[in-house]
Order: sequence, then structure tokens, then C-alpha cells
Amino acid sequence: MPNRKTGSCAGSIDICGLDEMPERGARGFELAMPDADPLPIIVWRDGEQLRAFVNKCPHLGLPLETFPDKFLSQDARTLICSAHGARFNAEGDCTSGPCQGDALTKLDIRVVVRDTKPRLVLERPSGHS
Repeated sequence: MPNRKTGSCAGSIDICGLDEMPERGARGFELAMPDADPLPIIVWRDGEQLRAFVNKCPHLGLPLETFPDKFLSQDARTLICSAHGARFNAEGDCTSGPCQGDALTKLDIRVVVRDTKPRLVLERPSGHS
């Protein structure tokens, strides 16, 4: 389940400080969305590469993790859905499992500097399901 709630500001939605993301890991967040339900997301960092997806497996619509922040395979090269073992590559494409050929919903994130600290923000999506 997503484990951190964050808020919004000025055209983007704050996720966390860049220093709060492990150099090679993934974390779940639940973003407060104006006039919409909270948005559960996964942020995956591999060094300087940052990716974000809606935390919803295309197979049954369940969150990928059973335990907080347990998204990645042992080699940290794929996201794994704990419900049925589906694996997703860095582009969010399902490469094995019951939803092979489907994909996670990608989100646009970037690093901005606020009060001299780098922070991850989500560019405000037009809607989500």
C-alpha cells in the first residue's frame, strides 16, 4: 500500500526530497489531488534516472506491493506485482505474468529546487483512474 501522503503547490505536486529517495530503489507515495481521489504512485530511482508510475497493476488494478516500498526484483532491474508476479521493465511495460503486453501508467516527474533543496515533483496530471 502507498505509505506517504504528500501535498501540492504551484502547478506541480510535491512528492519528496531527492535525498529521501535511495540511489537504487523504489518508494510508494499517495499524492493528495485537488478535486480528485488520492493518487497512489511508485517512484523508482536508479542513480540519476528517475521514473514514476501509477501504483496500479493493469491485471486486476491492485497496488504492486504487499509490504511498503517492496516493488523491485532482487537485482533492482524490474518492478514486480506481488499479487501475481507480473514484472515491469523501466518503461513500465509488463514483460512477464498475466498482464504481459500491458503497461503501467507513466507519470511525469522532475527535480526542482525549493528552499535550496532538490525535491521531486509530479507535473499535475489532467486526471487519473
